[in-house]
Amino acid sequence: MKSIDTNILVRYYAQDDALQSPLALSIFRDEPELWVTKTVLLEFFWVLTQVDKFRFSTEQFMSVFEHLQGLPNILIEDALSFRTAIEWCRAGLEFPDALHLAASETCTTFLTFDDRKFARRAQRLNLKPICEIPA
Repeated sequence: MKSIDTNILVRYYAQDDALQSPLALSIFRDEPELWVTKTVLLEFFWVLTQVDKFRFSTEQFMSVFEHLQGLPNILIEDALSFRTAIEWCRAGLEFPDALHLAASETCTTFLTFDDRKFARRAQRLNLKPICEIPA
């Protein structure tokens, strides 16, 4: 199995490079299994939503993520947390926060200092683990 980097995902979905985009298409078409790590997914989210060239909306990148997880040759690290994060993102959390919280499923509490908006949303949605701001 081969693991892919963020730039492969970007070229595959954006089709914005005359040389690399066709190569990305062939990788996705020809490789029997491709591994995508959570760190690559976080970086991919950042590129899609923060780089001026792309600036995907929440709905656009959620559609991309759903498409990615539906491809038969894609294996995503901690796929359950990834699916949960997509669901929670649709409910109002930012994707990185949702993935951090979902990946902490075996914990009782998720602690954060500065992200009060995230903590309040997670509490309002009654998500587990509980999100707390230490006093």
